[in-house]
Amino acid sequence: MVEIFFVSLGSILGANTRFEFHNKLEKCHLGKGFVIIVINTFASFLLGLFLSIIEKFSSFNYSHQLVLFFSIGFLGSLSTFSSFVYELFDLCIQLKFLKALKVSISSVSLGIISFAFGFLLVNQ
Repeated sequence: MVEIFFVSLGSILGANTRFEFHNKLEKCHLGKGFVIIVINTFASFLLGLFLSIIEKFSSFNYSHQLVLFFSIGFLGSLSTFSSFVYELFDLCIQLKFLKALKVSISSVSLGIISFAFGFLLVNQ
Protein backbone atom coordinates (compact mmCIF):
# COMPACT_ATOMS: atom_id res chain seq x y z
CA MET A 1 0.00 0.00 0.00
CA VAL A 2 2.86 2.37 0.80
CA GLU A 3 4.36 1.66 -2.64
CA ILE A 4 1.14 2.74 -4.37
CA PHE A 5 1.20 5.94 -2.34
CA PHE A 6 4.72 6.84 -3.55
CA VAL A 7 3.91 6.08 -7.18
CA SER A 8 0.63 8.01 -6.95
CA LEU A 9 2.22 11.05 -5.32
CA GLY A 10 4.95 11.14 -7.95
CA SER A 11 2.37 10.72 -10.71
CA ILE A 12 0.33 13.67 -9.51
CA LEU A 13 3.38 15.93 -9.43
CA GLY A 14 4.70 14.64 -12.77
CA ALA A 15 1.41 15.08 -14.60
CA ASN A 16 0.97 18.60 -13.26
CA THR A 17 4.56 19.48 -14.16
CA ARG A 18 4.00 18.18 -17.69
CA PHE A 19 0.78 20.20 -17.93
CA GLU A 20 2.61 23.40 -16.91
CA PHE A 21 5.58 22.72 -19.25
CA HIS A 22 3.22 21.99 -22.10
CA ASN A 23 1.28 25.22 -21.57
CA LYS A 24 4.44 27.33 -21.31
CA LEU A 25 6.02 25.76 -24.40
CA GLU A 26 2.84 26.19 -26.42
CA LYS A 27 2.89 29.91 -25.61
CA CYS A 28 6.27 30.00 -27.37
CA HIS A 29 4.38 28.92 -30.51
CA LEU A 30 6.27 25.67 -30.81
CA GLY A 31 4.58 22.91 -32.75
CA LYS A 32 2.69 20.28 -30.76
CA GLY A 33 5.08 17.55 -31.88
CA PHE A 34 8.11 19.60 -30.90
CA VAL A 35 6.66 20.27 -27.44
CA ILE A 36 6.22 16.54 -26.88
CA ILE A 37 9.79 15.85 -28.02
CA VAL A 38 11.16 18.51 -25.63
CA ILE A 39 9.23 17.14 -22.65
CA ASN A 40 10.19 13.52 -23.38
CA THR A 41 13.83 14.46 -23.92
CA PHE A 42 13.90 16.34 -20.62
CA ALA A 43 12.28 13.41 -18.79
CA SER A 44 14.77 10.98 -20.36
CA PHE A 45 17.67 13.15 -19.22
CA LEU A 46 16.29 13.27 -15.68
CA LEU A 47 15.77 9.50 -15.66
CA GLY A 48 19.38 8.86 -16.70
CA LEU A 49 20.62 11.33 -14.11
CA PHE A 50 18.40 9.89 -11.37
CA LEU A 51 19.25 6.25 -12.04
CA SER A 52 22.92 7.07 -12.02
CA ILE A 53 22.64 8.94 -8.73
CA ILE A 54 20.45 6.34 -7.04
CA GLU A 55 22.89 3.62 -8.05
CA LYS A 56 25.59 5.40 -6.07
CA PHE A 57 23.33 5.62 -3.03
CA SER A 58 21.69 2.20 -3.25
CA SER A 59 22.50 1.51 0.39
CA PHE A 60 20.38 4.50 1.38
CA ASN A 61 17.37 3.23 3.39
CA TYR A 62 14.73 4.93 1.27
CA SER A 63 16.18 4.29 -2.17
CA HIS A 64 13.33 1.94 -3.17
CA GLN A 65 10.69 4.53 -2.24
CA LEU A 66 12.62 7.21 -4.14
CA VAL A 67 12.67 5.04 -7.25
CA LEU A 68 8.93 4.47 -6.95
CA PHE A 69 8.23 8.16 -6.38
CA PHE A 70 10.60 9.75 -8.88
CA SER A 71 11.31 7.32 -11.73
CA ILE A 72 7.99 5.48 -11.91
CA GLY A 73 5.59 8.11 -10.57
CA PHE A 74 7.05 11.52 -11.41
CA LEU A 75 9.03 10.79 -14.57
CA GLY A 76 6.49 8.24 -15.78
CA SER A 77 3.86 10.97 -15.71
CA LEU A 78 6.15 13.75 -16.89
CA SER A 79 7.10 11.88 -20.03
CA THR A 80 4.28 11.48 -22.41
CA PHE A 81 4.43 8.32 -24.46
CA SER A 82 0.70 8.34 -25.14
CA SER A 83 0.89 11.89 -26.54
CA PHE A 84 3.86 10.81 -28.66
CA VAL A 85 1.86 7.90 -30.09
CA TYR A 86 -1.14 10.17 -30.64
CA GLU A 87 1.07 12.63 -32.55
CA LEU A 88 2.34 9.82 -34.77
CA PHE A 89 -1.18 8.51 -35.31
CA ASP A 90 -2.42 11.98 -36.20
CA LEU A 91 0.38 12.44 -38.74
CA CYS A 92 -0.42 9.05 -40.29
CA ILE A 93 -4.12 9.95 -40.56
CA GLN A 94 -3.05 13.10 -42.42
CA LEU A 95 -0.92 10.87 -44.69
CA LYS A 96 2.25 12.61 -43.51
CA PHE A 97 4.20 9.38 -43.19
CA LEU A 98 7.62 10.90 -43.78
CA LYS A 99 7.05 13.49 -41.05
CA ALA A 100 5.80 10.73 -38.72
CA LEU A 101 8.97 8.77 -39.41
CA LYS A 102 11.14 11.85 -38.74
CA VAL A 103 9.32 12.60 -35.48
CA SER A 104 9.59 8.97 -34.42
CA ILE A 105 13.31 8.66 -35.15
CA SER A 106 14.22 12.04 -33.69
CA SER A 107 12.17 11.51 -30.53
CA VAL A 108 13.60 8.07 -29.78
CA SER A 109 17.15 9.15 -30.68
CA LEU A 110 17.00 12.27 -28.54
CA GLY A 111 15.52 10.26 -25.67
CA ILE A 112 18.35 7.73 -25.75
CA ILE A 113 21.04 10.42 -26.13
CA SER A 114 19.61 12.55 -23.31
CA PHE A 115 19.27 9.50 -21.04
CA ALA A 116 22.90 8.57 -21.73
CA PHE A 117 24.02 12.16 -21.15
CA GLY A 118 22.23 12.29 -17.81
CA PHE A 119 23.59 8.89 -16.79
CA LEU A 120 27.16 9.65 -17.84
CA LEU A 121 27.10 13.11 -16.28
CA VAL A 122 27.22 11.54 -12.83
CA ASN A 123 29.49 8.62 -13.77
CA GLN A 124 32.44 10.61 -15.08
